[in-house]
Amino acid sequence: MGTIKIGPGQFFCLTVLFELGTALVVNLGMGAGRDAWISILIGCVAGLIVFTGYAYLYRKYPDMPFTAYTRKLLGKYIGTPVAVLYIILYINLAARDLRDGSTMLAMATMHNTPLFILSALMLLSGAYVLHKGVEVLSRTSVVFALVVMLIGLFGTIMLMLSGSINLHRLLPVLENGLQPVLASVMRQNYMFPFGEMVCFTMLMPYLSNVKKGPWVIAAGILFSAILLSFTMALNISVLGEDIVERSPLPLMPTISKISISDFIQRVDIFVVMVLIIGVFFKMAVFFAAALVGISELFHMPFRRMLYPCALIILFTSMLDARSFTEHLDEGGGLLYIVYPFFMLVVPAVLVILAAVRAHFSAPRPG
Repeated sequence: MGTIKIGPGQFFCLTVLFELGTALVVNLGMGAGRDAWISILIGCVAGLIVFTGYAYLYRKYPDMPFTAYTRKLLGKYIGTPVAVLYIILYINLAARDLRDGSTMLAMATMHNTPLFILSALMLLSGAYVLHKGVEVLSRTSVVFALVVMLIGLFGTIMLMLSGSINLHRLLPVLENGLQPVLASVMRQNYMFPFGEMVCFTMLMPYLSNVKKGPWVIAAGILFSAILLSFTMALNISVLGEDIVERSPLPLMPTISKISISDFIQRVDIFVVMVLIIGVFFKMAVFFAAALVGISELFHMPFRRMLYPCALIILFTSMLDARSFTEHLDEGGGLLYIVYPFFMLVVPAVLVILAAVRAHFSAPRPG
């Protein structure tokens, strides 16, 4: 793992696909109603502020993953349990995304395929790529980022040509003021998907350019936020606020509105492709973060723990909840109560400790 170096362009694509993940196909930010697209952009600003803390820690310890400088700053007896908790967090997030993806895939098209089979196939694909190395995952992201962009461009042009877009459905903007928008940001958008970038603190030591790396990742976060905001605005302008709010996968009925002279129809498969790509990369990044943490903390070879960790993720995803509704309710609680501790509070404490440590260790003049 120590010889791995990932280029800034590859990291940008990996960041974009990670941020899009499942967020691209769900009704993200609909707590703000038709202003969901605004709440996503505000959530991105909050996420970028949080990311500056991750970038600061990376610049202080460019050769260490999060679990390593956690122990350095908090000490062995506090830092080690905290590092273990982060590994558990990454495994849990990988399992939850795997459950999200397999359930959505079953809802969208593979109605009779058992969730276990869908989950096992997606996880096996991720494990195979990671067995080849994290750098292979990052190189693969370049190809699939291009695929997602082309699908998005095609879908937007087809919706325009079919006359399905009605921008009046986005009006009036901020009808109920900023309060619902800010409430949506606080309950969801700054943590999902932007706060989840904490897992990249495990992969950033493998950046080939320490100086440009954080800027490239920040650009990836901003670019993905623009895409997510545009997609939600597109969904609302095609379907209307009520339908988007009720639909678990609003991008699917949005794309199904494409119909040009009975020639181009039934292009729902493109949404399924985007869903599979997004889930694969998001799950794989969390998976990789957990493996890097295990390897660094317990001094074990990266590949030795790959398949045991994959089994843990698979069975955790299956035992996560009895139904998709229960799974979403559980996720909402974690998003609002548990995840801020790991994605905001602990990194903030580490930033303060790193700044204090740097201040007192700096050479004094004279």
